[in-house]
Amino acid sequence: MNDLFIALIAGIIAIFSTVVGSFSGGATSLIMFPLILMFAVGNYMDAFTVNKIGTLFMTIAASQIHSQKHKVNIKLFVTLLISGLIGTAIGTYIIQYELNEALFKQILSACLIIMGAYLFFAKNKGVHAREHRKIGVFALVIAALFSTFINVLNGIFGGTGMFLTLFFVLFLKTTFIESMIYTMPVYAIINVFQTSYLSYTTNIFERYPLLALTMACCGLLGGMIGTNLQYLKGNVWVKRVAVLVMIVIGVKTFIA
Repeated sequence: MNDLFIALIAGIIAIFSTVVGSFSGGATSLIMFPLILMFAVGNYMDAFTVNKIGTLFMTIAASQIHSQKHKVNIKLFVTLLISGLIGTAIGTYIIQYELNEALFKQILSACLIIMGAYLFFAKNKGVHAREHRKIGVFALVIAALFSTFINVLNGIFGGTGMFLTLFFVLFLKTTFIESMIYTMPVYAIINVFQTSYLSYTTNIFERYPLLALTMACCGLLGGMIGTNLQYLKGNVWVKRVAVLVMIVIGVKTFIA
């Protein structure tokens, strides 16, 4: 396939994946990466890198929109960021070696199915504003441990932003849109470091410049569309799409 056709296919995949991911609160890489690997780039590391380029620009676009509407708790944000960077660094280091990630994916897919089913029946979770859990030492420690673990897996195959969104909804008692005020900026910064490292090691911008540029532009566009749709449709529709994404991706990943 020529470079223009590959970029076109990858761009369509990126727009679809980033619109869904930015609207529902994560799992962008779980949608985009296998499609890129199947239809655009056959090499695992190259596909993972261009997937991360699209995800990076999606999170940047989403973060810019969220930051204009809400403020964050600085202590919680810094805790999630530092632990997330540590976890992602560990996962990105591990991915360079021969690793069978199938077991991790099956565990995560089972968790997605269970949580998706739970949220389907828990009608008010993540939809209506509730009294948030107090952000004390206990909450910060739990947040750090969870973020470190989930971002080790993020470094290996990506798409774990949905779990951070669910952590906010289920543990910190936020709505879906409130959770993404943290999820998107945290992953924007994490993705800057991870994508820079992956781009350097794979030399992706010199080998596939058109593809890399296409993924960046389409990720930015998808993030803008998906995030603006969140505020247009509200938490009810965000939750519906998030539950659908969790169950569909969970079943698909578990079977695969």
